[in-house]
Amino acid sequence: MLAAFFYKVCMKFTRTKVDINHAIITHADLLAQRHEDYVSEFITRANNELYCILAELLELHEKLIASPNKDKLIKQMRQLLKEKYGLKTQANTKTTALVVKYVTRASRKTAHVYGRVLDVAITNGISSAGLIDYIKVNGGVDKIRAAEVSNEAQQQKKCVESNLQKALRSTLTSKQGIGNALFARSKTLPHAKDVSFTHMLCVYNHQTQKQEIIGIMYPSSSLESLAMAEYLTMLDVAAISDDNTLFYQRCKERGLNMDLIYRWMAVNNIANAAAAQQLITSLSTSTKLAMTASNEATLKRAA
Repeated sequence: MLAAFFYKVCMKFTRTKVDINHAIITHADLLAQRHEDYVSEFITRANNELYCILAELLELHEKLIASPNKDKLIKQMRQLLKEKYGLKTQANTKTTALVVKYVTRASRKTAHVYGRVLDVAITNGISSAGLIDYIKVNGGVDKIRAAEVSNEAQQQKKCVESNLQKALRSTLTSKQGIGNALFARSKTLPHAKDVSFTHMLCVYNHQTQKQEIIGIMYPSSSLESLAMAEYLTMLDVAAISDDNTLFYQRCKERGLNMDLIYRWMAVNNIANAAAAQQLITSLSTSTKLAMTASNEATLKRAA
């Protein structure tokens, strides 16, 4: 009797537990269906509607560009935006941005995102007729924008690196030499307009205890760019050589030998980490000035 009683209690508890689990799973399934319906009915539909609007925006842009009264229309749109909606535009505002702003009258961020999508499409040769498919294939508005931002960041990085190398070339060209090269016979060294330095191959002669030039490299701009990039890397590491822990970690990350960095600093007359940092600061300042001047020139041309 007692065993039967406990059996009934256990079975009842098990059924209750199963019922609770079933209820939770059922609730989760129903919620999943609701979410699927929400995505299908609202988000997907809203995205499709947005893509259609963007396609019509691009079509409007195409008509504006093709119009013989383009300049007059642009002026009128800018004036209406300012007078009726308090939205100011610059003389160098892109026509895509102007069209988007005129139609959406939205926040600057929203107009920027939509305008960016249109610009990317135009750059890739996409017309208004193919814009909807283009957006869908590329994962939607946000992904197109993110990809473009990433591309711009890469271009910006390349620009910074290029200007840093230019500044370094200028600095090295004007600095005091660390040695002299004597040739056994008078030779006219190969040179090219896009190369600033002569690239020599040297080997140490243990008998004479001197570095001997055994070869002159062909004047290659790519080789020189690589050398400048390496110099900047060494300089970056040298700038933290006064912090043993950080210096060790950075050298390990980049596969560098700490002792060789110290030797590199010595032969290049870089006394310590502070001197390396000072040189980096000087190069960075020159780079910022160059990029600022370049941006201002671009804006003037656009205006």
